[in-house]
Amino acid sequence: MTSDAAPVTTETPAPDRDRRRYLIASGVALWGAQLAVVAVPLTAVTELSVDARGTALLTATTAVAFMVLGLPVGAWLDRVRRRPVMITADLVRAATLATVPFADWLDALTFTHLWLVVAVNGIATVFFDLGTQSHLKDLAPADQLVRMNGRLATLTQTALICAPPLAGWAAGILTPAVVLAVTSAGYLWSATWLSRLRTPEPARARSAERRHIASDIRDGVVFVWRQPVLLTVLGSGCLVNFGIAAVTAVLPVYALDDLGWSPAQLGLYLGAGGVGGLAGAMTAERVARRLGVGPSLLVIGLVLCPVAALLPMTGSLVPGPIAALAWSLVLYKVGFDSVLMMSFRQAVTPSYLLGRVNGTMRVLLTGAVALGAGCAGAAAGVFGTSGSIIVAAVALGLAWVPVAVSPVSRMVALDGQS
Repeated sequence: MTSDAAPVTTETPAPDRDRRRYLIASGVALWGAQLAVVAVPLTAVTELSVDARGTALLTATTAVAFMVLGLPVGAWLDRVRRRPVMITADLVRAATLATVPFADWLDALTFTHLWLVVAVNGIATVFFDLGTQSHLKDLAPADQLVRMNGRLATLTQTALICAPPLAGWAAGILTPAVVLAVTSAGYLWSATWLSRLRTPEPARARSAERRHIASDIRDGVVFVWRQPVLLTVLGSGCLVNFGIAAVTAVLPVYALDDLGWSPAQLGLYLGAGGVGGLAGAMTAERVARRLGVGPSLLVIGLVLCPVAALLPMTGSLVPGPIAALAWSLVLYKVGFDSVLMMSFRQAVTPSYLLGRVNGTMRVLLTGAVALGAGCAGAAAGVFGTSGSIIVAAVALGLAWVPVAVSPVSRMVALDGQS
């Protein structure tokens, strides 16, 4: 396999103020993305009278962008400085989103216009998210990766919990288009904070001869395949993503039709999961420090096994409040993993390969989401929605296996100490 020339790096540690600025920029962008998740379909429904097929198309467009572009964008990000790419992505998202309220004000908004905005934003988000995951290692030394990822995961879970209801409330008082205008301004704010970072970014490696992008993509895929830690992270993450996607794909029908819940009860159930995810992100560093990073992943995975078994019994043997607690513990695993799994990935991957590795992992993890949703739909057609929940519970219950059979289970620190 042809390898890149040794990368040129700078060893100057990033000051704390740059890490704070980075967290602010990332947090604002995360909130913007979650506000848009609600405001875009609301705009489609309220302003354009779009049906469920149209809103589904808008939702799927962003996921398709990651599936198609994750690998080449990850490879390209290892050739360039990542910070300017992230700033450009923020500016693109701000500019495109701003066209929606402007067109709405002129009474000229169309579904095609809205879809193009979602598509361009989805592409820009691929560049921003992969750049964010890769650039963090340039700012945080190895002994601070878990802490920084914990703070990022806390911001993510907070946005997931608070931003959607806030967007819905604001859209009801104002209009969804106004929420998108505020989101556009948020992306500008994120770009401003990123531009204020003063830590020099390491120069990326340049090959002696020009390599095709496919060769760089292959390097990332091969690195993941040959790295036991990354295979463990990928295997466990795919099982969790598969299970979560399988549940959420049928949950509205399962809860409202099969269990007879009201929308408010379903909202409380989902809210409990959000709280669990936030708790997982906030406590990951403390638990990992007490048990060791590898053993903590194994313990949390083993606890998830009996908890996941409660999900298919919701309503019949397990009352709603207990089921909500179980779902909260399932999402605790998601928040916990979002900190430690990313820290593992960053710790074992050289900075000049991070873009390719993050692209490879993101494509495969997103593929697990699509596969989980597809399998849930197929299982529901044959066995009913309860069959889909059983399939999801099996996947979630097996998430500990890749960790148990790998060296990760014995790692007490990110540097590989056993």
